[in-house]
Amino acid sequence: MHIIFTKFAQYNSTMTTSNRVRWVFDCGNWFPSESDWSKVSRSIQLEEKERIGRFVFKRDAKRSIIGQLMIRKFLSEATHLPWSQIKTKRDLNNKPIIEGFNLNFNVSHDGNYVVLAGEENISVGIDIMKNCYKGGKSLNEFFRLMHRNFHLKEWAYINKGTDMKKTSSFYRFWCLKESYVKATGTGLTIDLKNICFVPQNELKKHSILNDTKLFINDKLMSDWSFHEYLYDDYIITVCIKGSITPVNFKLITFQDLISNAEMITEEDENYCKLFLNKEEQP
Repeated sequence: MHIIFTKFAQYNSTMTTSNRVRWVFDCGNWFPSESDWSKVSRSIQLEEKERIGRFVFKRDAKRSIIGQLMIRKFLSEATHLPWSQIKTKRDLNNKPIIEGFNLNFNVSHDGNYVVLAGEENISVGIDIMKNCYKGGKSLNEFFRLMHRNFHLKEWAYINKGTDMKKTSSFYRFWCLKESYVKATGTGLTIDLKNICFVPQNELKKHSILNDTKLFINDKLMSDWSFHEYLYDDYIITVCIKGSITPVNFKLITFQDLISNAEMITEEDENYCKLFLNKEEQP
């Protein structure tokens, strides 16, 4: 089944807040000043700030800190708690959670985009991949190394058509698998080739697919749904426990993200200077 949308909708803070959110942020158009970086780095928990400070390149630090801002904004709006009272921790699978509320959220990033999916009372996972092979090996060698992670039926689907078609199919299946293991919290520790996705339709630009089926050890898992988006050169997949209507992503700006942010740690001028002195990317 296809649900048509024309483009990412624009986030609108005046609309009634829902605990079902899909947000996307374009890091490719964000070039934070020292003042910007100071504000955002003081608006997240200290342990996350320290983790982000260890990134070698600006690109990775920017995507990670935007993900943290998205999480805090979602939780603040969903719980109606002030930003300064939001406290997350990581569970045994290193997944961020908030105690006292049955809110589920997940972030992912690739290329310029950072995405968040948030739900209440429903397990959710998300993954995004830019539809462009960027590995150092030949595509054939890459596929030779990766095919062990796919069911034979999946690999037969992937290994058809032109190199461009094969690459697109590979990233589609990878997003499906990644979103599922993120929703379940198991991570990539399970045997991925026992997970078999069976698409019913091809992805189409500016539409949402929600009819791909999941089999585990050849058993249909009808209690999981997958909402697949193809936007420009990006594949986005949201995994949901249960059957629920897909929603469109909203494009959120930097000003949207920090509109209700509060600075919760001390000023750290050296932290900002270290960020500004980093290279943008490899």
